[in-house]
Order: sequence, then C-alpha cells, then structure tokens
Amino acid sequence: MPHSPLTPIRLFVAIMLVAAVAGTARADGGKELFDKHCASCHTIGGGDGGGPDLKGVGAKHPAEWLVKLITDPGKLTAEKDPAQAELVKKYGFEMPNVGVSRGDAEKIVAFLGGGNAPASAGAGSDKGAPAAPAQAEPPRQPAEVVVTRELLATGRDLFTGKQRFAKGGAPCVSCHRFDYPGIYGGALAADLTNLYGKMGEAGVRGVLKSLSFPVMKKIYAERPLTEEEATALTALFKDAAARKHPASDPYPAAGLGFFAICMIAVLLFKRRTK
Repeated sequence: MPHSPLTPIRLFVAIMLVAAVAGTARADGGKELFDKHCASCHTIGGGDGGGPDLKGVGAKHPAEWLVKLITDPGKLTAEKDPAQAELVKKYGFEMPNVGVSRGDAEKIVAFLGGGNAPASAGAGSDKGAPAAPAQAEPPRQPAEVVVTRELLATGRDLFTGKQRFAKGGAPCVSCHRFDYPGIYGGALAADLTNLYGKMGEAGVRGVLKSLSFPVMKKIYAERPLTEEEATALTALFKDAAARKHPASDPYPAAGLGFFAICMIAVLLFKRRTK
C-alpha cells in the first residue's frame, strides 16, 4: 500500500518527538559531564558550595551566557559582565577554566534546564526557560567533618609536606600562606587562612576534590587527593576558621612576656639596693 503523505499535524508531532529525544540525549550526556567537571564545586538543590547552587540556573540566565561562563569565564570578567562580577565578589575568585568545549558546555546547560533559554534575554531574566529537569537530583554530601587531634595533625603534616600526598602532589605550603600554629606558608598563591569561613565545608571539599584552578590543575591533574587527605585538610581549615583571631607567631608574645619579667626584676633589684 502506498504511504499516505504526512499531514502538517503529523509532521509537527514527528518534529517535536525528534526534538524531545535529542533534548533528552543532550541532558543525559550533560549529567555525566556535570558530574565530571562541575559537581565538585556546585550542587543542584544542595546549597552553595565552592560555587553557587545551580538549581533553576537555566531560568535565571540565558543559555549563551551560561555556555560562555563554562567555556571562557575570563572573557566575562574582562568584559566586566555584571553577573560575573557579582559572582566573583561573592565567592572571592573567578571560576576556573576547566577546559570544557562548547559542545560539552551546551550539554551541561541543557542538563541544567537552560537548553531553550533565549540568548537575547537579560542575565536576570526569568522568562522563556524551563526549570531544571527532574533528573537533576542533588548529589549526596559527605558527613560533616568532626575535628579531632589526629585529623588536625594529619592535615597539618599534609599541608606542610611533612607527610606526602599519596599521589605525589606538591604540599600546599609551597605556594599558599596559612596563618596557623606551626605553619609558615608561601606567598605565590591565595591566603587560605579563612578558606573555610568563605566557602563552608562543602565548598572546601569541592575545591580540594577538583583542584581546577589554572596552576593547580597542571600540578594535580594526575595527582588527585584521596578522600582521607581531603578530610584531614578540611578539618585543618575548619579549625582555623573556628579561632576568633588568626593564629600568629608565638615568639613576639613570648618576647613581650620576657621583657615584662626583666622589667619587674630590675624594679625589685632597685628597691633592694636602696
């Protein structure tokens, strides 16, 4: 029997079915890419971490803006994009370029529910974009770190290099300053004294898991931290944040105490000689 020609309605339905299947495939691929490149710092409904919670982000920003943020965040900073400037101000640093291609970025954006967001929409527009897909469940968060003497000792030894990282990565003290008893860090990179205070536990764990900042990415690309190492360092940063005042070098205080004792001794000696 000869096939009947497609009516406009059938043709429309067929196109919609193909688009739906393609969109689902892109979203599914985006989930895998999100888990690989983004989940270490971002959650979907689990709250802010190393970066903002991305639940509903597709309804807040146009797809093209999100793609640009993923593929070339430095360009947005150079353009003084207001939304990017707000993020940098809030989190204290620019999102690192993790080397995601445009095609993969589009899949991630589709997974986040921004696949149909209009490129011409404003950065704060809530129109024209669907909500995040139902499959975008928040990843499970590890249990909160309980700071113990053993964890602090391990974290301090790992930070200073007294204990080597299992995969051979360079110790944190090589580049980072960290104002904490017994630790005297470098000055080539960011001061980590208040890292926990700025980012919280989920954020610190995300940073330690990804280590995707430009210089660190090259150093740790094949030398990721183990879960135990990340936990010990998180405990160290958490303890530093719990102190009301940054720990300082004990020697100036000791010197002042010694000076005070000497002065008292001199005054007592003078009284006896009178």
